[in-house]
Amino acid sequence: MKFLDIFKKKPEAKEEKKEESKAVVPAPKPQVDNPCSYCGNGGANKKWAGQYWHKQCIRQAKKEAKGMI
Repeated sequence: MKFLDIFKKKPEAKEEKKEESKAVVPAPKPQVDNPCSYCGNGGANKKWAGQYWHKQCIRQAKKEAKGMI
């Protein structure tokens, strides 16, 4: 067995794992009922920094954070 023969052979075990990974996984449902971390109103759908935010609230918080630096 030569050194380069290792790269030429393809193990069959990896092919079986690929077939198993093709199983159907249900997509997670969007969490729309979460309260926003910035304004406190419901309907936040964007997750940022481990919390749920409205898109507009994220923009506002990022602009305020720029002024602190």
